[in-house]
Amino acid sequence: MPESDPYDPASYPLPATDVPDDVRSELHPWVGGFIGMRPAEATKRLHEHWATIERPSLRALRETLGEFEVREIVQYPDGGRIYAVRPNTDEDDIGNSFYLPAPLDPDELDAHLKAVSLSQNDSVREFLTHFAGWAEDVRISGDFVYREASWPTFTDSWEDTIAGFDEWKDSLMIYNARNGCQVLVHPRGNVAWWMFQERRVADLAPDFDGFIRQFSEYRKLAWPYDPYGP
Repeated sequence: MPESDPYDPASYPLPATDVPDDVRSELHPWVGGFIGMRPAEATKRLHEHWATIERPSLRALRETLGEFEVREIVQYPDGGRIYAVRPNTDEDDIGNSFYLPAPLDPDELDAHLKAVSLSQNDSVREFLTHFAGWAEDVRISGDFVYREASWPTFTDSWEDTIAGFDEWKDSLMIYNARNGCQVLVHPRGNVAWWMFQERRVADLAPDFDGFIRQFSEYRKLAWPYDPYGP
């Protein structure tokens, strides 16, 4: 059986009752649970999944993303994705849609956080509990870490050419922007952009809650998330 091509993934509009048996067998049970639902019902199910969120910054993000409607199931490695669209907009504009995989297993999440010295950061943990793997696109990039064997860290200074590298060395590269820039989370909790075009690191937020609030506001725009903005 051929694997799903991440650069041209098969998608199935809801209720997605035409998902082939071989594809169904690849879907994570959480993603497969959307099969048979109409968009309104699927969107309600997603909202119920997020109902336990209590952290104020994450509640703001939930409110922003809660405006989107779940419309498709997408075949993709590691269990598939759901695809949601901001109603009454051009979904081809990056920022007017998103993809979301099944939640990470808590033990897997714990192991990843421990490996990058962030196991004590409750904000990062809660964000990744609900939004690990969230993506603007599945054909290019623009996504948060998910089920990689090991999460990427900031370890290469390009022969000592990166301004600010020493301060941010070994930070988690939590988000890979479509333009190649990376969001860094330092073990102490502050957040920055690694702006590879300029070979420098630029402060983004003093803590991860500040990053979440900024990201939530940005997601109200139909524009790729990167350090340069619309």
